[in-house]
Amino acid sequence: MNSPFVNSLVAAGPHPAVYEHLKLYEPLIGSWDFDWVGHNGNGTTWTVPGEWIFSWVLEGRAIQDNWICPSIELRSTGKYPTGQYGTTIRFYDKEEDCIKVVWVGAANPQVNLFRVTFIDNQIIQQEIAIGKKPSLSKWVIKDITSESFKWEALISENEGKEWQLTQEVFARRKD
Repeated sequence: MNSPFVNSLVAAGPHPAVYEHLKLYEPLIGSWDFDWVGHNGNGTTWTVPGEWIFSWVLEGRAIQDNWICPSIELRSTGKYPTGQYGTTIRFYDKEEDCIKVVWVGAANPQVNLFRVTFIDNQIIQQEIAIGKKPSLSKWVIKDITSESFKWEALISENEGKEWQLTQEVFARRKD
């Protein structure tokens, strides 16, 4: 698609001013298929196939992804629930000297703001509470290779003292 909007959004690569801060996400650039696994509190799980697409955007000053679960080809089949269709933008906040992440889920309205740390080759995105929420989220990207990675979503009902795994993604490179 060649449109002014897409052309003004997508960047060919990173901007030199932020590359050192955002390069930890660079291995994720591209398209991925994944199996999403949801965890119920009673120990049962269910799996839905999805897709995840990452790109440099905004003059290369950010990395954006589109999260689609179930995948585009399966969304209208009725085989799976609506799931989620959303986007995440990762950018360097010079004033706070940290990477921030904003998630916007459109299919099931949701907004989260995270601050990033990189520990033991894991990208840990810890939620920054916005307003009054009953729980906090933490998203961890780990086991990153050129062909796969794992993503985990955890929640805490006690302000981060204990964490419970609620979702996992097992991603495989598509392109």
